[in-house]
Amino acid sequence: MKRPIFITLLLAASLSAAATVPHRSRVPDIPGYKTLKGDFHMHTNFSDGNVWPVTRVDEAHFDGLDFISITDHVETHHQHMVKDFGAKADRNSSYEMAAKQAKKYGILVIHGAELTRGGRTFPGHFNTHFITDGDAVNQVAEAHNGKYGDDEVRQEEAAIIDGLTEAKRQGAFITWNHPDWEQQAPNETKWWPIHTELLNKGLIDGIEIYNSFIGIDPEAFHWAIEKDLAITTGTDAHKPMFQWVDYEKGEYRPMTLVFAKERSLDGIREALDGRRTAALADGCVYGKAEWIKPLLDACIEITNVKFTEKKLTCTVRNNSTIPIHLAKAPGSEMVVYARQVHLNEDEEISFSVNGIDSRKPWNTYEFDVNFYVTNWLTDVDAPLQISYHVSVPAKYRK
Repeated sequence: MKRPIFITLLLAASLSAAATVPHRSRVPDIPGYKTLKGDFHMHTNFSDGNVWPVTRVDEAHFDGLDFISITDHVETHHQHMVKDFGAKADRNSSYEMAAKQAKKYGILVIHGAELTRGGRTFPGHFNTHFITDGDAVNQVAEAHNGKYGDDEVRQEEAAIIDGLTEAKRQGAFITWNHPDWEQQAPNETKWWPIHTELLNKGLIDGIEIYNSFIGIDPEAFHWAIEKDLAITTGTDAHKPMFQWVDYEKGEYRPMTLVFAKERSLDGIREALDGRRTAALADGCVYGKAEWIKPLLDACIEITNVKFTEKKLTCTVRNNSTIPIHLAKAPGSEMVVYARQVHLNEDEEISFSVNGIDSRKPWNTYEFDVNFYVTNWLTDVDAPLQISYHVSVPAKYRK
C-alpha cells in the first residue's frame, strides 16, 4: 500500500519541479548594441494589482527579462495598500521593494508610475519612467481636483499637463498608454488635441502599441513611426503573470526590445531617447526597419550552401524564440523557391533554389532571393522586406 503512495508523491514532486523551469525567450544582440528585454507597464498591490512587488521581479526572472518598470497608479483612489490595510507606504514603496529584490537576479528596475487621468473624456493614461518621486507627480496633478466645477475636460487636461510637467522635471521618459482602450476610445482610436499639445510641450516621448488587455494597436503603431515616438509594450498586468500568459502552450509574455549600448539603466534611457526600441508580442515584431532588420539578420543563420549546375541548397536556422514567417516578394521571378517559409523557434530547414525549369541548368547567374517577413512589421500593413543576392559560381555557368 505504501509503494503507490510513494510513487504518487514522487510524480507530484516531479511535475511541480517541471512547472518552475524558467520560460525564457532568447533574442540575439545586434551589431553594436545589446538587445535588452523588458516590460514597461505593470501593477502591484500597492495600487490596484493583486501581486506583491517582489513577485513581479520573480516573474521577470522566470521570463528572462533584463528590466521592468513598476508603474503603479499614483491617484489617491488607487492607493489600495494604504486604503485597505493602513500600510505605512507611499507611491515609491513598490519600486523600492522591487529594486531590492532585483539585486538577487541582476534585473534592472525602473522607477515608474502611471498618471491615470482623463476619466471618460479622452485617453489620458501615461507612464512616467525614471522618476524620483511618485508622490510629487500625484500631488501636482490632484491640485486641480474640483478646481473647475463641472468642466471635467478642463480639469483633466490641466492635471495631465502639470502632472507630466512635474514628472519631466524629475527627468521622466513619458509614454502614452493604450490609446485604444475602449473606456476612453469606444468607437475609434483618436489622436486628440491634448495629445498634440503634450507632444509640442515635450511631454510625450513614447507610445504603448501593445497592451495585454487589448492586443496590438495599429493606430498607435503608425503614430510611433510617423511622429518618431519610442515604441513600447506592456503587459499592464494586475494579476499574476501565469494568468496572463499561457506558459503550458509555450506562450511568451509581450515585451519591449531595447537596443542599448550597455546593460544598465543609463543604457536603457539612452536607447529610449534614441528611439532604439521594438515590440515583440504574440509572435510578431513591430519596429523601424533600421532596428528590426539587423535583428532578423542576427536570428537567421544560413549554412551548408551548395551549388550544382541546376540548384542551390542550404540550411536555414532560426537561432531565436521569435517565429519568422516569410513570403516570396517581387524581384525573384526568374528563379523558383518556396513561396512560403515558416521558421519556428530553434527550427532548422533545408532550403533550395533553382531556375524556372528545374530539369535544366541555370537560366540566370545573378539573382536575388526576396521575401516579405509577414510577422515582422515596419508600419501598419508594411512587412519587413529582405533580400539575399546570389551569384552562381563560374564552374556551373554554361
